[in-house]
Amino acid sequence: MSTRQIRWSASPELTALLRRYYNGEAELWGEVQASVHRELMARGLAVFPRHLRFRRTETGYEVMVEDAEEYLTGL
Repeated sequence: MSTRQIRWSASPELTALLRRYYNGEAELWGEVQASVHRELMARGLAVFPRHLRFRRTETGYEVMVEDAEEYLTGL
């Protein structure tokens, strides 16, 4: 696991967006990103390039956010 990875359970609203996105509504990606960005801002986290991943759970999705440079370089 990355030392800079942040994880949380997706809200019901983000879960609904992700379900639609993964069912073929690719145009929702901007809304998904905006939702994650709002959550990061609400947590008081600095804005920098990030890599987003989502893992399906029994109740929705887990959000996993990593520093993009660290993700690409493995450093």
